[in-house]
Parts: sequence; structure tokens; C-alpha cells
Amino acid sequence: MREVRLDYTKRGNAKYISHLDLNRVFFRAVRRAHIPIWFTEGYNPKPYFRYAQSLPLGIESRCESLDIRLLDDNLPNSELKARLNAVLPAGIEILRAHEPRMKPTEIYAAVYELQYTLARPEQAAQAVERVLQGEALCISKKVKHGRKRVEEDVDILPNIITYALQTGENSLLLKILATAQQNNTLNVFLFAGSLEKAAQLDYEARNIFKSCVVNEDYRYFK
Repeated sequence: MREVRLDYTKRGNAKYISHLDLNRVFFRAVRRAHIPIWFTEGYNPKPYFRYAQSLPLGIESRCESLDIRLLDDNLPNSELKARLNAVLPAGIEILRAHEPRMKPTEIYAAVYELQYTLARPEQAAQAVERVLQGEALCISKKVKHGRKRVEEDVDILPNIITYALQTGENSLLLKILATAQQNNTLNVFLFAGSLEKAAQLDYEARNIFKSCVVNEDYRYFK
């Protein structure tokens, strides 16, 4: 038995597949591809699936990771990749199958691309710059105080490690490197909503794309 990490995409309409449904998608795929995987032991055995992170619904990504355990030590990673890609739905594609080198707990940050279609992109970029260079950008978040959960305003600017802005014809691209640790992860949807409100962005369309994940030394998660 050996553990294999599957690096995969989640693009197009696949971004609307929930994390629970994604589990079903991969389980059906390994069955249809006749992949011999290891199941957990106990009263209710389940396939051993360990995701590096869960991706919020509605975000596209080309850097998701899933660890599985194979019962067949002789199945080549190249064949595993090909057999799964033949049965996975559109938008989910295995990019690499390899031995894990890092633990999910080593993930430190992620790069997100916020792509906007709007008029006056230069003006919008200046407004976004002012917000990101400001003193605070707050969101309302439920926090636990004893046994109670109460809403508090939390500043999320410290979660932005660095950013870059790029404008085009009727387009604005904001790239951010944001914290993605288990206990300190930026909710990119809440960030986008708060930023758009503060910068008064009037856009026609928006897409959020997760492009890579790194450890504390800024090496790609492998």
C-alpha cells in the first residue's frame, strides 16, 4: 500500500461542485477507473481521501490536492492519472500524480486572482490601491467567547501578504498572496465583498481563481 497525491483542477462549471459532492465525484471516478484504493477500517468503512484544503464554492483553481492510498503498489502514477482523467467530469483534471513531499499543515499561503470586467479600470485600480494601503479593511465575523458565538468586526488586511494590480481594456486583475494556514485563512469571498464595497467597484462580472499554494519558504506545495 502506498500514498499518492493527486494535484487537480476545478474549473468552469466544476467550481459549483460542493466539497461533499466532490468526495462523491472522486469515489465514483476511482470505481469506474477500477483503481484499487484503501478503505478506512471500522463499522462504516470509507475510502481514504485526504484533501490538502477545502475550496469555497464558486472559486476556480488549478492547484487542489487530494491524497489517496493505493492497494496496488505496481500501478504507475502515469496510468493512475490517465485512468482517472478518462472518467472525471469536465473541469476536474488530474495534473500530476506523485508521492507526497509536504504535509497539508505546512501550507502557509495561497495566490488568488480576482478578475473584474468593468468600465474605467484605471480609476478602479486607484480605488482598490487606496483601500489596500489603508489602515484597516474589516469584515463581520462570528467569533467564540466561551460558549457563545458573537459577531465582531475583524481587520483582514494583515492576511494580505502582498498584492499586484494590472489593468487592461475594461478589465482589472488583482493578484493577492494571502494567508492559508489552518487557523489563519483568508476567506477570499468576504475579502472581495468588503473590498468592493470600500472601493465602490461597479463591475459587470467577477471571477476568483486560485493559482498556487506555498509553504512558509514560498515553495510550491508538493
